[in-house]
Amino acid sequence: MLWRVRRLWFRRRVFVRPTARGWQAIFFAVLSLTVALLIGTTQIYQLAYALIGLLLASFALGLFLSRGMRYERRVIEGERLVAGRPTQVELVVSNVARTRSPGAEVVDLLPKECRFLVTPVGRMEKRRIQQPMLFSKRGRHELGPAEIQTADPFGLLRFVHRFDERTEVMVYPEVFELASFPLPGSSREMGVRGSFAGQGDEFSGLREYRRGDDRRHINWKSVARTGQLVVREFAQEAPRRHAVVLDLYRSETSSPEAEIEDAVSAAASVLSHFVREGLPARLLCSDKAHGATAFGTDESYYWRAMDLLAVARADGDARPGDFLNEKLGEKHEDLGDGVVLISRSLDESLARSVERLRAAGLPVVVVALAAHTYRSGGAAGGGAGGASSGREAAFSRDVSVLEFAGADVRIVRRPGGLAAFAGGQRPANARGNRGVA
Repeated sequence: MLWRVRRLWFRRRVFVRPTARGWQAIFFAVLSLTVALLIGTTQIYQLAYALIGLLLASFALGLFLSRGMRYERRVIEGERLVAGRPTQVELVVSNVARTRSPGAEVVDLLPKECRFLVTPVGRMEKRRIQQPMLFSKRGRHELGPAEIQTADPFGLLRFVHRFDERTEVMVYPEVFELASFPLPGSSREMGVRGSFAGQGDEFSGLREYRRGDDRRHINWKSVARTGQLVVREFAQEAPRRHAVVLDLYRSETSSPEAEIEDAVSAAASVLSHFVREGLPARLLCSDKAHGATAFGTDESYYWRAMDLLAVARADGDARPGDFLNEKLGEKHEDLGDGVVLISRSLDESLARSVERLRAAGLPVVVVALAAHTYRSGGAAGGGAGGASSGREAAFSRDVSVLEFAGADVRIVRRPGGLAAFAGGQRPANARGNRGVA
């Protein structure tokens, strides 16, 4: 397993604190010295000096024996941290001195406080600790600061070696495999790789073979030369481009965290689906920053989109319908040849936007989060009886209106959320954890 050092030889600061036994020694040293000054007895002076000398010896020995201690924090090379999935970090305590270090306790924030006991480290040796790490939320997180705590041989003083350097990591949203997700505008069977505008006769180039391609278009000369299946691509065979639009409208009432996280995870899963199918796609967010990517199909494009999703917040000012109208009015090409909208709210303006998109020739798939199930804490049948049934009926009417406007609607509900929507399937190649390829 390959490990990469994020910080090498963290700079340290040393703090000294008395232990419980040390406080007792300090108390009796001060008491003895005070009594000796009042009475003038030589033996009491000697006791006070002995205790003070012991404390000084503890200080010198403690610093000397722990002077070579160093600390490193390492993560797996190429690791992509995903919210809700455990990963590992390697903690390395080193001793660069030529004397044996004392036993130590390591305290690090990973991201919660973790404590480890380390046996004495020999000269020029290392102790490695494998520690599982779990982030419950996506976003930017910091690991650290860390401390190594040692004590002198007499147990009077504690030496705290503080390493203030922090390691910043990006935690991505969880991705699920949407095996049967519809491709907007596809004329082929659902789930079959590729979506094409038609079959033409004008040759435009070669590309790798995809499941569902006509075997008559395989270029056998290239296969013999490279050993890889490639097919001839025609001008009208170019795969459709898809815009994945994420609704991050800031509603008047506070949105449950699970609702926002499922919406972000849905956008990441749809993008992963398109990349896996080899279809150009882009991400458009309706947050305050209007985060967006260009159309792409490769790994670098995918991770640019994931970087945006990792820090996305529901702070936008535009409702999903207004956002789509704005994009359709600005530049038709921004939405490509099909739209997938992850929506947290359904209303009449969204249905009108779908009608405009359909009139412009753009197929639309809406992944609708049933917001009322997130707020009631369960399925539509639970909660406050009639009120819950009323919200479910209103949601069903909104879905019917969207379908009548021409959208293909897929619904995400609680409990279960996106995991239930995807059947709990994560990509077999762990995309979102290590990479696309």
